[in-house]
Amino acid sequence: MHDDLTKDVLESLAQRKPGTSIAIAADLANDNLNSICRIALAWISSGNVHGVSYYAKPPSAEFTSRKVMPQQVAGSPAFADLWDTEIAPLLKGEVLSAYRSEVLFLSIKASYEASRTPFNINDTYVRDLKFLAGTYISELGNDSFVTVMHYMKIPVDLDSALSRAMACACGIDWLEGQYPVSSYGIPLSAIMAGALQPAPAPPALEDTDSDEGDDETTEPAGKYARILHYTNTLFIPFLIVCMVLTIYYMHRYTESHQDAVDFSKYSATEVPYQEDAHHSPAVFEADKTYIMVRGTYVILDTKDIPPFLQAAQDQNMYKIRMMVRSGKIIVFATPVRIKVTGETDEHGFVPVTIQEGDYAGKEGYASTKMITT
Repeated sequence: MHDDLTKDVLESLAQRKPGTSIAIAADLANDNLNSICRIALAWISSGNVHGVSYYAKPPSAEFTSRKVMPQQVAGSPAFADLWDTEIAPLLKGEVLSAYRSEVLFLSIKASYEASRTPFNINDTYVRDLKFLAGTYISELGNDSFVTVMHYMKIPVDLDSALSRAMACACGIDWLEGQYPVSSYGIPLSAIMAGALQPAPAPPALEDTDSDEGDDETTEPAGKYARILHYTNTLFIPFLIVCMVLTIYYMHRYTESHQDAVDFSKYSATEVPYQEDAHHSPAVFEADKTYIMVRGTYVILDTKDIPPFLQAAQDQNMYKIRMMVRSGKIIVFATPVRIKVTGETDEHGFVPVTIQEGDYAGKEGYASTKMITT
């Protein structure tokens, strides 16, 4: 990369909002994972999408893809050299994103190790567009890249790694504006271990009494034999990874203090209606224990109540999310017992102490309309 381009890219990356990701996409020269011939990075900076792409010379001269031609990579460095000198310095300590990140990073690893080994990258967090779209957008017909982009109304040229990377960056930004995903990320090591793979289908029963010399009946040929082998050997580790990942997400979900709460319904006089709650009177007895249901909240400092109510009345979602993420507001992911410790103030909030869960012992203020017996 030329010095001027390096400077422009670094300046643009530095202007991103904290916590936003760098999207990655790549093109292969052929069906082999080690044949990356073009790789692109993209990000959102100053309200616009920016990106940069590089050509790499794959280890084989075989080009079966129509996305990149052999003459385009002539004189380009090997992928390992490109990664070490141009790409890796831009990704240090950053959150990454991709569509089908497992396949992408397996390709990056294989392409790197085609000329240099081993491939080392510091474990980082990845936001997978396919996983997040399939999780949050229930009305998607499927989670293909084309379907996701069509749903979000984001144009994309599927033949260009740069266009796909930029579309992925825009897609992640779209999700961050609609759902609480900006504090999420799956460790790259977990992704590489197969954490995002669908549960494998049970292997078909085979005739174990067949003669050892009958190759056609004892083992499927080619890739089917490998699929069966990996299914048998990796099924239990896969289940373990899924369990660990589930626990990890539950912990991160609680840490982020968000549980799909519609803050836009909050105003100076209203709080969200909880369908399963039977609201108690506005006056509560001190030193008595009550229940706050899933999706209700506690504001930790009384001085934050007026700014929160004003932001809610103005539908300033960004300010509310920042208050949640900075720890000024706790949103409960499960029903929690609280103890009332004082009288209701002029805003309709009463001082409470949280009795159980991750926030046991913390004191704050809860709206009386969200407390149930």
